[in-house]
Amino acid sequence: MVELNFLLEPGAARIFKTAESCTQLLERISLFKDTSIVPGNTLLLLEEIQECPAARTAVKGLVLDGTVRVIETGSLLGVRISEIKPHPVGYEEYLNMYPLDFEEFLWAAGVQEETLNHLKQAFDARVPVDAYIHHRLLDLWRYYLVVGGMPAVCQEFFTTRDLPEVVHRQRQIVESYRSDIAKYADKTQRPRILEVFESIPPQLASQNLRFYLSEIRKGARMAEFEQGLDWIIKAGIALPSYNVTEPQIPLELNEKRSLFRLFFLDTGLLCSCYPGIQLPILQNEPDANWGAVLENAAAQSLVSAGFQLFYFSSKKNMGNWTSSSRKDSLWCRWK
Repeated sequence: MVELNFLLEPGAARIFKTAESCTQLLERISLFKDTSIVPGNTLLLLEEIQECPAARTAVKGLVLDGTVRVIETGSLLGVRISEIKPHPVGYEEYLNMYPLDFEEFLWAAGVQEETLNHLKQAFDARVPVDAYIHHRLLDLWRYYLVVGGMPAVCQEFFTTRDLPEVVHRQRQIVESYRSDIAKYADKTQRPRILEVFESIPPQLASQNLRFYLSEIRKGARMAEFEQGLDWIIKAGIALPSYNVTEPQIPLELNEKRSLFRLFFLDTGLLCSCYPGIQLPILQNEPDANWGAVLENAAAQSLVSAGFQLFYFSSKKNMGNWTSSSRKDSLWCRWK
């Protein structure tokens, strides 16, 4: 594998801006990295591709040339993709990456495959899980709620078990999102995007049945915040759940986008926004703010599994359904 990181290696961008052919480009990459490129047996990893539009434009030529296989990774591609022209249409396969889900967290914790198979078999047979396994995994579930699934945070946790440092890492990531908004968002939209971003944790904590713009600022209107909401969702920072007028499949036909809920992309990052919540959750204290954290964890898990989030509320029945749809599936929870 030959890795180029356009954020950490600014000189790498010049290779793509001046190369006149794929052969010349690969020769320069080989020289820049001081390593050989073996035709048919080399993977070229282009990290932070959004920092070098010329590299993404060159992907089509590299695919057609066939000397190397190519993987591109990037941050905020949902909002920065328009910067890259021309696009290598038809020569890329997209894969959205998410924080670790709970099963992946268990892998990182060293839980063996036999244990996971026991869980799946018990679920399929509708029989109780072994009591020891049940309580052990509930402990790990509570750790998952406060640690979350961001790779750097998980690595810190499993390496050091230092929860204050874990929270510090989480807050650094949250701060990096604020920096990304200030750096990459349209100047006219930055204040509104930041206002939406800062409003997600308190609105989840208040257990509002939907996201209220009026809680951001009195008199706020959708027309004023629509572009900002679109940006923060496309950036993957917020997970939207849209209202449906009836809880009937297909939910998309009953979607009402003017009413929505917003979740954080990661439950651990959400917990870092609630000072002091980690210990009550780990100690399973009933007065912890379980509602916001558990619902966010459920939303995060569903989205990473390929589901689209929806919710249904009915004043008539004084209740609220949180739902998710993936073609032939429906998940609902009565609140």
